[in-house]
Amino acid sequence: MLAPGALALDCPNIPLEERLAAADAAFVGRVVGERPAANGTGRVYHFLVDQRVKGPVGREVDVLAAERLVDAGDDPLVHDEALGVMANLEGARLTTESCLLTDPGALLSVSDEARGTWIKIVIGLGILALVLWFSIRRLRARQAQLAARSRLGR
Repeated sequence: MLAPGALALDCPNIPLEERLAAADAAFVGRVVGERPAANGTGRVYHFLVDQRVKGPVGREVDVLAAERLVDAGDDPLVHDEALGVMANLEGARLTTESCLLTDPGALLSVSDEARGTWIKIVIGLGILALVLWFSIRRLRARQAQLAARSRLGR
């Protein structure tokens, strides 16, 4: 659940699907630790990943939260609560901000819709291939039958 402070920040009105497509990584996870960032701006949050959605995400991942997020007052990254996180790669480090945090169910539903589309395409192509194979087989059998009849009729 996002804390009220996360909702108070101004985020562009970009649909979740577009934010997910633009992100380098996305996952549902829980904060289990945090520390100040080495450069002194923001905080590094250590997540246990419950479900990977996209990108270079392992079972555990560190994500740098931008200073703007940390300074927002109530920290939206509550420990041990599921959170949908989208992040971008800056070098080898994942970074996020308040506009890239969302309800885990919303993130998973958007990613499931995209997966569902591919599954439908694959199933459709599979059915088409089976129909084509069956049609060719039946056509060849019909041609063999006609050839056999014409040999017998001579």
